[in-house]
Amino acid sequence: MGKLLKFPERKSQDILTAEKLVGIAEEIDAVILQHLQDDMIDPRDLVGLLAHRMGTLMNHLEEKTELWGVCEKVMKKQAQID
Repeated sequence: MGKLLKFPERKSQDILTAEKLVGIAEEIDAVILQHLQDDMIDPRDLVGLLAHRMGTLMNHLEEKTELWGVCEKVMKKQAQID
């Protein structure tokens, strides 16, 4: 019989937060997809818009330097940039 891996128990608050974040991500995706279908909007303009909004949001955080590294890794992975 194989070994059972023990994972830390998740708090119900963590699960609720994760579910809320998934919902927010789906809302953002819906807005982006809606506007990508608009022939008058260049996808590069949407990228610039999102970068601007992200910078504005991060401006209000103290740990922006640390978060920048995380954001950069996630963006490169999602964009399949080596």
